[in-house]
Amino acid sequence: MIGLALGIYLLGKIYEKKNATFEYGPNARTLKSIRNKPHFVYAEEVEKIMETNKIDTTAVNSLLYYGKIKFTKENRGKAPCHTYMIEPTDKTAPISIQVERCDSVATVVKLEVRN
Repeated sequence: MIGLALGIYLLGKIYEKKNATFEYGPNARTLKSIRNKPHFVYAEEVEKIMETNKIDTTAVNSLLYYGKIKFTKENRGKAPCHTYMIEPTDKTAPISIQVERCDSVATVVKLEVRN
């Protein structure tokens, strides 16, 4: 038992130094697929909301790393484009976004500022 605990600890330290990520959950996989699109754009109305509320792209980017996706049937959309609502967590700004993820582009179509 001690050897197993020590092995897991050492393995964790090795992967920590390599900056390896284990994104196997549906939330992490979906966020990663949105972040890794070749094109990431904002709808015009979203840009206006961001400018009005002084929200920069780093707040949206942190939401794409640490946000929580609200998986519901009505938000899925039809292939090849799916729509996801990403809600804030403790690590993000109090905003939520709706992202339409297509084959080569992810578009922020809606942004809400939460209090």
